[in-house]
Amino acid sequence: MVARQGAIAIFVKTPGFSPLKTRLAQSIGQTQAEQFHTLSAKAVEAVVRYVSEREPVVPYWAVAEEPALSSPIWKQFSTVFQGTGDLGMRLAHIDQCLFDAHDYIIFLGADSPQLPVSYLLEAIELLSKKTDQPQFVIGPAIDGGFYLFGSQVSLTQKEWLNIPYSASNTTEKLLEQIQRRGKIHKLPLLTDVDTINELEMIEQQVEIDNNLLWEQQQVLEWIRNRNSFDS
Repeated sequence: MVARQGAIAIFVKTPGFSPLKTRLAQSIGQTQAEQFHTLSAKAVEAVVRYVSEREPVVPYWAVAEEPALSSPIWKQFSTVFQGTGDLGMRLAHIDQCLFDAHDYIIFLGADSPQLPVSYLLEAIELLSKKTDQPQFVIGPAIDGGFYLFGSQVSLTQKEWLNIPYSASNTTEKLLEQIQRRGKIHKLPLLTDVDTINELEMIEQQVEIDNNLLWEQQQVLEWIRNRNSFDS
């Protein structure tokens, strides 16, 4: 059986082009917030690169700023512009762009640096198989959002816009949109980092995973050093 080729779209903002991690910056300052953003993006990049070297998936940076598409920070993967509007509009735009060339799409954020390789491999395994009904994979975040969403079918713009983002019921509303369209698989809960409390939770989550990539270890070391400095 021929493997179905998927896409992984990592949603990012670019330092120097957009305000980054604004809620986190209120607690630890803009400089440290940008340091975390950069390290976290590199950790997610490493996970995606590891997987894409072993599975038939094509990684993309979904970049928030059109002038930053050629920024050196995003040189490892192809880049695609998120488009304009709120997050629902930008998700719909990437959905439409990438489904023209791929059998399925996995949407990722760049603020869960502890993402285990095994979670992403599981999502690919589920989505790469041809089945009688569409398959969906969701990685719910502790704050009610999601750190990963994978789909074998394109969602309509209306479906993307019917979801409240950055809310405690984001995942719940996403599931409502897709529950009648196919089979839903859930990955374990993870934290994605928007606040200092969530940053501190990362250390607890990565310590239970002994298979960290080097870039993920760098994030953990940065968090530990920052905590040591604060104390």
